[in-house]
Amino acid sequence: MENKKRRFGWIRRYVKLPFICVLAYLMFVLFFNQNSIARSIELNEVIDSLKQEIKFYKDTTQHYINLNEQLNNNPEAMERVVREKYHMNRSNEDVYIFED
Repeated sequence: MENKKRRFGWIRRYVKLPFICVLAYLMFVLFFNQNSIARSIELNEVIDSLKQEIKFYKDTTQHYINLNEQLNNNPEAMERVVREKYHMNRSNEDVYIFED
């Protein structure tokens, strides 16, 4: 019995009610709250993936803006796009399409 008192005597000396309350509050805030650490990490991963999507769509939009400018200003570019994408040909030529 006295051995138990010696083992756990430091608990009564150092661990008081305010310490337990602060520890419980920290545990709640860090792990069980709506804004917990795990949720913050998860949301940061979602933010990173959305930033990559935004970059991809901005690059795609810029590509089509440049293509549109070329098609408006350059007749050779217009002819190239029409021939490649829509398989159009001139009246005196045949078109053969090879698929990979």
